[in-house]
Amino acid sequence: MEEEWSYEKEWFEEGNVSRKIKKFLEDNGYTILKFNIDKRARGHDIEAIKNGEKLIVEVKGFPSDRYVRGKKKGQPKPTHPNLQAKHWFAEALLSLIIAKSENPKIRIAIGLPNFKKYRELIDKTGYFRKIFGLTCYWVNKDGTVKEE
Repeated sequence: MEEEWSYEKEWFEEGNVSRKIKKFLEDNGYTILKFNIDKRARGHDIEAIKNGEKLIVEVKGFPSDRYVRGKKKGQPKPTHPNLQAKHWFAEALLSLIIAKSENPKIRIAIGLPNFKKYRELIDKTGYFRKIFGLTCYWVNKDGTVKEE
């Protein structure tokens, strides 16, 4: 019997990406102050501290090409995931811009599953990343995390 498809089981789902980044930060000497696993809850996804320096991480998953809930769950969506990914990326970036504007001393980072669309968007924001010191945590399909 085939198991029912669930977006939450996809490696690129936001909660799964968040857990990998949280573990990566812990393994690299960070103390986690806040870990928001509920993607519908308000506030930053991860707040951590290391050597007295606070880090805010906004995490996004990659959109599914199928409906993830409701009557159409599992059926193909008409919207291309790349379009939704661009909106999710913009949402994360705005949240980080606001956080940095409210407290210029914090470090900011974005956590993303390693998809071509997100790579393109990160490349296009090079100037901003340099000026504001935006770190990127890439989560790969095999679960490894790379800091950039």
